[in-house]
Amino acid sequence: MTEDLTIGEHIVLLALDEKTGTLREAPLRVSLAVSAAALLELGFSGHLTERDGTFGIAGASASASVDPAVAAMAGRVRNHPGETPRERLMAVREQALDAAYKGLVEKGLVRERKRGRRVLGGFGGFGSVRYPVTGVSELTALRGELTAVLVRGQEPDERVAALITLLDHAGLRAVLPQDSGAEASEDRLNAIAEGHGAAAALGDTIRTTIAALSLAIASTAL
Repeated sequence: MTEDLTIGEHIVLLALDEKTGTLREAPLRVSLAVSAAALLELGFSGHLTERDGTFGIAGASASASVDPAVAAMAGRVRNHPGETPRERLMAVREQALDAAYKGLVEKGLVRERKRGRRVLGGFGGFGSVRYPVTGVSELTALRGELTAVLVRGQEPDERVAALITLLDHAGLRAVLPQDSGAEASEDRLNAIAEGHGAAAALGDTIRTTIAALSLAIASTAL
């Protein structure tokens, strides 16, 4: 994956229609996946603790993260200790999605195209902001890396495995590269998404996050 992109930014880049700059899948699913990605980023950085399904924040620097989505999630976990992981995903999802859009703009991979007033979180609709993809080569490289993992059996690192797992459990398989009916690709995706790979290194963190994501998706009747 592109090293300077967060997992959430990778999710949005894959989910965008390259020309129209709108999301190809339900914005709520995408925003929840990006919100869950912020939790996992805290886990990767070592700032997230987990015990019996309850998250906590270790270290004061987590809330000062350079990624606004991660900082927002860290603040939510720290300031609302009684919330469930599902409630946190729902609470931070708009901030997380907006941060992913802004990050992609700042890194030159999408262009912000305004049409009337802005809609919070870039959720589409009349007068919303659109984000046509300008980093086509980066998007092509990302799809190529995912194809190598899902079709050719290349072993993913923990961040690629986490990306695939989040997309699967958010119901966003359609944004992954589509190989022509390869049964092996389906089996490979299932194996990675069920934790039989590099993402399993996060242990209870990824299991709790994925459970919360699945509950959030189910509760919205998507």
